[in-house]
Amino acid sequence: MKRSFKAFTLSLFTITVVWLTAPLFADQSDYYEQLKESWQTMQGVFEKVNNNYVEQINPYELIKVGIKAMLSKLDPYTVFIEKEGNRRLKIITTGKYGGLGMEIGRHHNQVVVIAPMANSPALEAGIMAGDIILKIDSSSAASLSPEAVSEHLRGAIGQKVTLTIQRPGVKAPFTVTLPRREIIINDVGYSGFVAPGVAYATLDGFSDKAGRELRAAIKKMQARGKIKKFILDLRGNPGGLLEAAVDVVNIFVPAGQLVVYTRGYHEKRIEFKTSKTPLLPDVPLAVIVDGGSASASEIVTGALQDMDRAVVIGQTTFGKGLVQKIYTLNKDTNTRIKITTAKYYIPSGRSIQKRDYSQNSSLVKINNSDSLLHNGKHNAYYTLHKRKVFDKGGIYPDVPVSGDSLNFIMMQLARSYAFFDFAVDRYHLLLKQKDIPNDDPALFTAFKSWLSQHKIDLTFQGRKDINDLKEIIVKQKNHVTEEKLLAKLKQNMQANARQTFEDSKDAILKYLRIELAEKMGARAGREAYTAEHSPEVNTAIRILDDKTGYDKILARK
Repeated sequence: MKRSFKAFTLSLFTITVVWLTAPLFADQSDYYEQLKESWQTMQGVFEKVNNNYVEQINPYELIKVGIKAMLSKLDPYTVFIEKEGNRRLKIITTGKYGGLGMEIGRHHNQVVVIAPMANSPALEAGIMAGDIILKIDSSSAASLSPEAVSEHLRGAIGQKVTLTIQRPGVKAPFTVTLPRREIIINDVGYSGFVAPGVAYATLDGFSDKAGRELRAAIKKMQARGKIKKFILDLRGNPGGLLEAAVDVVNIFVPAGQLVVYTRGYHEKRIEFKTSKTPLLPDVPLAVIVDGGSASASEIVTGALQDMDRAVVIGQTTFGKGLVQKIYTLNKDTNTRIKITTAKYYIPSGRSIQKRDYSQNSSLVKINNSDSLLHNGKHNAYYTLHKRKVFDKGGIYPDVPVSGDSLNFIMMQLARSYAFFDFAVDRYHLLLKQKDIPNDDPALFTAFKSWLSQHKIDLTFQGRKDINDLKEIIVKQKNHVTEEKLLAKLKQNMQANARQTFEDSKDAILKYLRIELAEKMGARAGREAYTAEHSPEVNTAIRILDDKTGYDKILARK
């Protein structure tokens, strides 16, 4: 066993050194020696622990712990990948998986169906939003995270899965058996006209079919009417494939345009350019982003901003400008490693990566030539029309529009899942009685009544502090006056909380209707409603309708 273990470690050492040092042999022999000595130390510790520890150790599990700890000090995106990781990676890159087709979450310590997906086994079997998954086959779902439940639900196409479901309003749990099918996650969540001549599309991911889907959505809208202006919504899009980002940009700019290039310590500059005939080369364009827009979303946004091809609206993006590549470690076990190998740079030359991707200065020496503060200042770059842009980390919008700011009452409602649970109950009621009034006054009244029935207590800010203060007061002599004052203060603050609830009526109704739209139309229904009631979308429409203002933002003469 010791010989096989030693052969394994020596083989791994050879692979590691050859891969890491191939570009360095010529003039960095000291670095090679340092690598060799470091590996020998690591190998020695590993062997001594395995051969001398008080209990028997699983060598593979121990090496995994070491690998994961080592990679965690580099950046969040350099990771060791095994079976489940490969499955998740495939979903990200292809937008496809074998499963049942439903979005799930954890509410009230239970695994709950957020919404079944269109054309899925879950929808066809009658799975509904709000259904609680009690068991998956014979395994209880109670202690599982949503991620673990998803892994249980996904698997080989054709295999069947039996779910035990508890449905709101139905006393007894029931079981349903569903076959796994290929589930296709659409990159385009919603598309349609949001104003006369103004086409709109949300892009939720960047799998290898993102460009094809967006082109198809545009052609479908063109069949309904002429597209005079276009809004691309990338809010909440975490990114995906770099090549998919280039393909999306190509819809709006001609062939031969530089979209992004990558460069790393071990990699020379690699350029990615458009290569196809654009579908909407001249249509005024707006791109909407927020703090959840990352990676490939930032390539698209940054490239279109640098080309002065689009007005960027919303909030500053996430700031993820690192490129990862996948390397196979063992073909038999399909273990792989995803390594950050380079940064990407948009046409102006700026990197959008935030500095804090690695905090270990003794381990990683970050290149100080880009995306960093220099004497308190950021590097300045220039767009096609000579607009000044900076490498502050992320893409800064041309037109900032603040996102929703939730007051303490709204936060309590969200944390208690009141919006979701009410929408589930309302949805089931609507299925039974289609004549329920759903105008704003009726919906708001119904929600207040529902909160009362479910004894959801909306507390005022500072309640704990007042209770703590009361405990201190009652321990003192002659505390009657102070206690009365405290009671009066508490009464006033409770009244203020009730008034804040009433004052938040519009915001409450907005969130209720978003949840109801999702229950009745899944993700597409939610995104369609959001598009019609979004300050960012309304701002985009206004800017696109004002040609003079649009040209001024993009510094067009």
